[in-house]
Amino acid sequence: MIITIILLSLLSIVLGYSTFNLLKKLERYEEQIEEADEWLLTTQSEIKQILETIEKLDSKHMFQDDDEVGQVFNQIKDTVSSIEKLV
Repeated sequence: MIITIILLSLLSIVLGYSTFNLLKKLERYEEQIEEADEWLLTTQSEIKQILETIEKLDSKHMFQDDDEVGQVFNQIKDTVSSIEKLV
């Protein structure tokens, strides 16, 4: 009877300790996910601002129709749309 109580006590302590450690890890991962989400939203906002600025500068579509500059312009648009899909 005493052996059973000792074994159950040890098992309870081990399970409590492992649960506590898993909870700490889960909280850490949730914080990292929140930080990554904030970074992604900030990056998306900055890229949108860059795209809007470029579009204002290129109101006559002179840069957009240019080969090299137009390619970069389209890559920025694609990046913004891909980030919007992630969010």
